[in-house]
Amino acid sequence: MSKTILLADDSVTIQKVIELTFMDQDCRVTSVSNGDEALTRFRESTPDLVIADIHMPGADGYEVARAVKAADAGVPVLLLVGTFEPFDPQEFESCGAEAYMKKPFDSQDLLVQARELMDRAGGAEEAPEEEMVAEVEVEPDAPDETLETPQATPEVAAPVEAVEAETEVEAQPEVEDPTTAEPEGPPTEAF
Repeated sequence: MSKTILLADDSVTIQKVIELTFMDQDCRVTSVSNGDEALTRFRESTPDLVIADIHMPGADGYEVARAVKAADAGVPVLLLVGTFEPFDPQEFESCGAEAYMKKPFDSQDLLVQARELMDRAGGAEEAPEEEMVAEVEVEPDAPDETLETPQATPEVAAPVEAVEAETEVEAQPEVEDPTTAEPEGPPTEAF
């Protein structure tokens, strides 16, 4: 079943990035450039998720979240905030939004966050712990090697003799220190 996402952000770049992120995810993204237009679109058709920029023209993200929650508390809201834009934790708590992400964000992180919010809102529940245990049980007589943690094998240094044998170094003549060397030839007398 296809999901719908209402995106309110005044950045065309963010709109394109989010549209491309959800293109192959069975999600339809409707993008608007300001908070007032987002509220109009929300009243026309209720989306499965609202993603709103905190700082945009018209109603800001906090106001969009409040209006969405007043109209339908079951619709999750994810707020976006720029790295260098002010973020008010008290305002975030009071507006009712479920989560926020800082821009720029990793598209994969956005996908995971959005899916989690939509699944929770849609009533998708995790399997009880007993069922999950039953799914991973193995027969007692058959050891399951996939459950074992592979041990890293330490690197073993080759013996020095082996390294020296592999590496041939051409012998260099010894150079004497000129200050300690004895002069060659007969000694000279001072006059």
